Amino acid sequence: MMSAMSAAGDPAAVFGVRDLRRDASSVVLHQRVDARVLDHRGRVEMPAYAAMAESVSSGIYWYSFDEPVATVQAWLAMTAGAPARVGDDLRAVSELSHRDDTYGTAALTVTNAAGAAVCTGVARDVRVGRTTEALLALDKDTVAPRPVVPPPPSAAPDAIDPGWDGGRILAAIAHGDIAPGPLSELLSLRLTLSEAGPVLEVTPPPWMANPLGAVQGGVIASLIGQACSLAGQLHTGPGDDYTMADLSIHYFRSPTVDGRPLTMTTHAERVGRRLATVSATMSDPAGTVYARAVADIAYRRAS
Repeated sequence: MMSAMSAAGDPAAVFGVRDLRRDASSVVLHQRVDARVLDHRGRVEMPAYAAMAESVSSGIYWYSFDEPVATVQAWLAMTAGAPARVGDDLRAVSELSHRDDTYGTAALTVTNAAGAAVCTGVARDVRVGRTTEALLALDKDTVAPRPVVPPPPSAAPDAIDPGWDGGRILAAIAHGDIAPGPLSELLSLRLTLSEAGPVLEVTPPPWMANPLGAVQGGVIASLIGQACSLAGQLHTGPGDDYTMADLSIHYFRSPTVDGRPLTMTTHAERVGRRLATVSATMSDPAGTVYARAVADIAYRRAS
């Protein structure tokens, strides 16, 4: 969750995030949306640009120090606006609304080329330690090289039978009968189903790590956000549509990229006709909890 330059130039770059700009009061990032971030329906949802949102809202606090220090994002909340689509050039800007040597509160806005707000949000950043040799080795003005990852897909996923309900869709993904979508493939997610809801597992590959060897906070946001999205899919009927309206993530610890799997269990807190509230918890086999997210899912029911 450390907000070093790797947030813009390393793990987040895998999502298409680029062109960091900063001045005395703001940090700006861009993301060209392509097929790599589509979900199983061929949609661009909040998990597609969550890495950019986390990177810009944590980076603004990290950059406020004269020398590199250890900072983490403790909380990130986002609410969706205009839909994002393949081909959009998204622009994320963050400014500090409060700062001291221990905490920072950052506001963020993601807009498209037309200036419409795709997402707005707020984050809480925390200084957690003193400068270390590893941090001093980082150059705040140099973007890290992009890691080697598979090229993005050239096409959207195949259309899903509109007669299927959410349970059948998730079962088909879990059994390999339909594709999980480019974003889930990029994130190396594996889906199973439990009585409570979808369960997703990932063994973080090396590209997900920040310079200190932990899963970068923006990657966590995308992972746990995708878990919430699939939890929302479960409660659709034939012909229903859904979108993620809000996503709030509490970061507790930073999981190390060391070959251990991470599991995201989901639960429906409340399901209504127009809105559902779902949650997801990220933990490891030892039971250590790293993050928890709560999301509001908005439905457009077919009948």
